[in-house]
Amino acid sequence: MGVSRRLVLFVIITLIAILPGCANKPSQSGDTTAGTEYMSITDDGGRTVKLEHKPARTVVLSPSFLDILYTVDGTAVGRPSTKNLDVPAAARQVAEVGYVYNINMEKVVALGPDLVIAFQGMHEKLVPLLESNHIPVILVKLKTYQDVLDKVRLFSAIAGTKDKGEQIARQLEAEVRATTDKIPDKPVKVAILHATAKSVTVELENSIAGNVAKILKLSNIAEGSLPLEGDPDNTPFSLEKLVESDPDIIFVTTMGKDPEIEKRMQTDVKSNPAWAGVKAVRNQKVYYLPQDLFLLNPGLKYPEAVEYMASIAYPEVFGHEQ
Repeated sequence: MGVSRRLVLFVIITLIAILPGCANKPSQSGDTTAGTEYMSITDDGGRTVKLEHKPARTVVLSPSFLDILYTVDGTAVGRPSTKNLDVPAAARQVAEVGYVYNINMEKVVALGPDLVIAFQGMHEKLVPLLESNHIPVILVKLKTYQDVLDKVRLFSAIAGTKDKGEQIARQLEAEVRATTDKIPDKPVKVAILHATAKSVTVELENSIAGNVAKILKLSNIAEGSLPLEGDPDNTPFSLEKLVESDPDIIFVTTMGKDPEIEKRMQTDVKSNPAWAGVKAVRNQKVYYLPQDLFLLNPGLKYPEAVEYMASIAYPEVFGHEQ
């Protein structure tokens, strides 16, 4: 075989070996985002949760998250049961997965969620089961005004509507600022009692009412006190300390039926002659706060809660009828 023929044969064999490899090479014009993620979230439990794609089937485990989620154009395929209809109209027909304190995990998993938004401090025990089913879950807290702003921005990022979320957050900030800008340079001392049918405690600065008082620069007599074991929002009630602190205003948040609460207040507080000597009592400055703003998180109505308390603390500026 001549040199030229051997050269041609070598070229043919080489091409046969190379061409199959060329046929299997991925196209550079195809999907080059493989392996990337939609977003990474550090939740309120300090966990890092990665979402591979924009969630299309979100299950929410607390009713308080729904208003924010739907306001930023997010949706849910599952939500907790609730005894009232204080949920967005668009979410009322969404499948229910049990009450916030008793979630039915079979129903949650059956919905095939690609994200579960759980309540920090209540749903940690559900995380391992969700993760074992390859379901991403974030633990979320919603108590303070800053929490609300943070969740507006977080939920809008998850829903792919960051611009709308930022617009809503800025509107909330502007509404609160419209109240706080009017606050006079005047010290006001307050006590925030929390009354149930079983006990009376005092709320700390990290409770909802305590947080609103802090925004309004009110001096909470319980600030810095040790919280109750298992209850970071409250400290034990002491009439002796209340008398010693002598607050200008007493706010009362309640949970339960009014007659039972009033009975407990009478037994634990009002029956003691020292109660009548407290400045707030003498001046008839004891106010029961509405539950929708100060027991349950007001969410997007936080500016309303701030304005409500401001009208009591600074009636000369905002006006308030006893």
